[in-house]
Amino acid sequence: MKNWRVFVFYLMVVAIIMHMVSCTPTRRSEGRYSSAQKHRKSDHKTKENKQYVYKERKEKKSNNTLSPSTQRDEIILTALKYTGQPYRSGGKNPETGFDCSGFTSFVFNQNGIDISGPSNKQALLGKPKETQNLQPGDLVFFGNEERISHVAIVSSNRQKEIEVIHATTSAGVKVDNISNSDYWQSRFLFGVDVIQK
Repeated sequence: MKNWRVFVFYLMVVAIIMHMVSCTPTRRSEGRYSSAQKHRKSDHKTKENKQYVYKERKEKKSNNTLSPSTQRDEIILTALKYTGQPYRSGGKNPETGFDCSGFTSFVFNQNGIDISGPSNKQALLGKPKETQNLQPGDLVFFGNEERISHVAIVSSNRQKEIEVIHATTSAGVKVDNISNSDYWQSRFLFGVDVIQK
């Protein structure tokens, strides 16, 4: 009789241990599975991002082989994609917003032309151009005799009507006709060509 009670006692202890062991790993493994799943998801995103960056780099390289007129078109098409992006002082990409030189740097870098720095540094790049000879993709600068305060990309120059696309403090990235604007005309300084060096 005593042996039977001991046997039942051990049987109950084994059953309790088996129950605990069978439940606990399931919870733990679920925890491990979900965290492993998170790692897999984040790895997957990282791979996608790497592929996207790699593609962008390949496109940048291939754009260097474009004819100047095609490359000018590509620069304008890139710039127009960001119309409406907000202005941000010091901003250099679409996630944060753009200031004027951040916008020009970003657009040209997307098209394989490395320009950077504030507008007064960008003014030192490329070849100066007469206003009537400005083409889409040329840079134009604004300011006064003391300093350059703004840069824009020429988007068209037809019949003495120059349009630019630029990041403005008032409305973010937009297209403006500077020939019909007293404000921009009074501040216009010169244009440069950074495409055909």
